[in-house]
Amino acid sequence: MLTMTQVKNIKKLYYSKGKKVNEIVKVTGHNYRTVIKYLEKADFNQSLGKQEGDKRGRPKKIEP
Repeated sequence: MLTMTQVKNIKKLYYSKGKKVNEIVKVTGHNYRTVIKYLEKADFNQSLGKQEGDKRGRPKKIEP
C-alpha cells in the first residue's frame, strides 16, 4: 500500500508533468499495475474487498 504522498507524486507526474505511465514506473520503481490503479482511483474512502455482513469461511452444516 502506498502512502498518500507517493500517490500524490504519481498523480502529479502524470497530470502536471505529462509523464507516461511507463516513465512513472521507471522513476518511482512501483509496479505498472499499481501506478494504473492509483491513477484510476478517485475516492480513497471506498472499502476494497468484502462488504459488512459478508460471511467468511465455510458455511455451517446446520442452519438455525
